[in-house]
Amino acid sequence: MAGRQDKTASSRPPGEPWRAIEYATPEFGYASYYLSDDLARLPVRAVTRIKDNKSDPNLETATYGLFSTCEQKMRSGIVTSCPRYLFFITRPRNGPRQLTGMYELKWWAPGSFRHRTRDFALAASSIRFIEPVALESLPGTLGPALSGRWRLNKRLDSEQTAALTAYVMGRPDMTGAYLQEIDRVEQINLYHSAYRYPTWRRTGPFSWSDAARYLKAGVADSDLANVPNTSPSGWWRCIDCGADIENAALLKACPACHEHGTLRPLNTHEPDKEP
Repeated sequence: MAGRQDKTASSRPPGEPWRAIEYATPEFGYASYYLSDDLARLPVRAVTRIKDNKSDPNLETATYGLFSTCEQKMRSGIVTSCPRYLFFITRPRNGPRQLTGMYELKWWAPGSFRHRTRDFALAASSIRFIEPVALESLPGTLGPALSGRWRLNKRLDSEQTAALTAYVMGRPDMTGAYLQEIDRVEQINLYHSAYRYPTWRRTGPFSWSDAARYLKAGVADSDLANVPNTSPSGWWRCIDCGADIENAALLKACPACHEHGTLRPLNTHEPDKEP
């Protein structure tokens, strides 16, 4: 037991392999768009999304990109440009875009896909999620700045970042309610499928006990750099255990054998060959 606890503790920042972000001057931030859950009372990530259960933003560990392949380019850009804040935007039930919260970024670590691409995991020193606010309702120039044409992420200048940070910090902290809602929608999956994350075949919630495995470098082979994030058929085959996995996006770990970097897309899939 003690060894397992020590291993978990060593996987958390500020210990290795985590490295501190040396903030740029002047300080700035990024806005990041995520898919929210249609069944949730608060706009948490899309836990119940069919064949595409989401793990980010991972409020449970205050990380981003530790478990998933989401927004790889943004995470790589953050490691290079060193912003201090990451703000979260979503569209609950396809309504207008809303601001939901922020991370104060502090650490980064090489991700498990580092043999494949510039993969990094990010960790925050503090997080704060609030009652969702429509972007058009934000004060001053924040609404127009965030409501413009952008898809997955947007860099904010120092003035916008300072104003948005002050706004979020001035609102009641609802992070605990968001965490409870993540658990509630996970329970919906658990009831209907026996898994909190069916496409991951995952029965437990995310926690730091998973970090050591996800921070370990995955397999390296000559084909790895050419593996796309999506599959033409929606199916993947593990080159290690041979399991066929259905998921819209590439998973870092095979849900069957848990090896990293082993899934390859299938152009077609025959139902009679399902595991």
